[in-house]
Amino acid sequence: MDIGFYHDAAGTRHAGGIAVYTQRMAAELSKRHDVTLYTGSGEIAPVLSDSDVTIVETPSFRDHPTRWLDPLNPLGAQNREKFLMTLWAARNDVIDHMNDHLDVLCTYQFLDDLLLSNLVDIPTLHTFHRASSVSPAAWVRDRLSQTDLLVANSDDTARQLTEAFDYDFEGIVYPGVDLDQFRPGVEPAFETDRPAILFVGRLVESKGIDDLLEGVAALDVDQEVHFVGRGDHDRIRQRATRLGIHDDVVCHGEVPHPDLPAYYAAADVFCLPSHTESFGLVNVEAMACGLPVVTTDLEGIKTYLSNGENGLLTQVGDPQDLTDKLTMLLESPALRSRLGEQARADVQDFSWTAQARHLERICRNGLETVTEIDRPSTVPARADTI
Repeated sequence: MDIGFYHDAAGTRHAGGIAVYTQRMAAELSKRHDVTLYTGSGEIAPVLSDSDVTIVETPSFRDHPTRWLDPLNPLGAQNREKFLMTLWAARNDVIDHMNDHLDVLCTYQFLDDLLLSNLVDIPTLHTFHRASSVSPAAWVRDRLSQTDLLVANSDDTARQLTEAFDYDFEGIVYPGVDLDQFRPGVEPAFETDRPAILFVGRLVESKGIDDLLEGVAALDVDQEVHFVGRGDHDRIRQRATRLGIHDDVVCHGEVPHPDLPAYYAAADVFCLPSHTESFGLVNVEAMACGLPVVTTDLEGIKTYLSNGENGLLTQVGDPQDLTDKLTMLLESPALRSRLGEQARADVQDFSWTAQARHLERICRNGLETVTEIDRPSTVPARADTI
């Protein structure tokens, strides 16, 4: 098959969660198929430069003059960039390249799906990474998208969207993990004489940052908590100061994805106390590194984590429950070892290779059922610039 992937930032080194998902799927499938990634210009991620993926770059529109309209734009800066990228692609023969070279085009964000499914003359496959069933974007996509094949990144995402929109999903393709990269025995990124609790992710309220700080403040054992990710580090330090744990908190900032195994290797416990999570890939990465995980009992997370078997689950928004579970692990090296070993064994089914095989089957089966595509001609006239 000739498979295309489309994402504005999937080619770059400093890619976020959905972008990492896109680039890893593209790299894996390029081992067996002709794969093209359409992405914005930037420093190409090693996983792509070391693969057989063909990269078709568009300009980056991050600093485009229209950025001054972002405060008035209800869709936000990223969707402005996506719209301009797709407009450029339509005007500069990139859409024609898709029609001429691909059997199927895969998208991962709502505006990409909405625009491209109406522009290309080939089947499109869209993967949902969250169940935004009540958002205006979800309703607009539902009304106007011409996508042929739907996939979800977790059973819970599929369930919620099916209830909201009566969607018929082709299958589930979970986020994956590179088991060779994320493994025990990696050289640690930092050293400490105290037990280390690690958080990786965006430093936002929905990730349970305040719950984690409160839970750590109530611990009777001596420890450090390390934060890796982008966000308001000053707010975390101020909150830690008010809780009396300022000296116990370390903020490392944003770390390139290939460097994360070293941070997992340096920690004793991983904690992701999210209030909402469709899957929680960082949990799986920590488990692959043999690190015991404390996280919340959300449906997407329970896809791979069973309380007391390969990790510990806490109630959402309950700092005291978090304190109790962290205490269990920090006071018992044997429990940490048992949960970590079982976690590493249980995430084997979530390798990128295994998940790419699922997507491959979905594409192949879906192409057998999709009827001939007849899209209206909506491509703007060609232009060299926007």
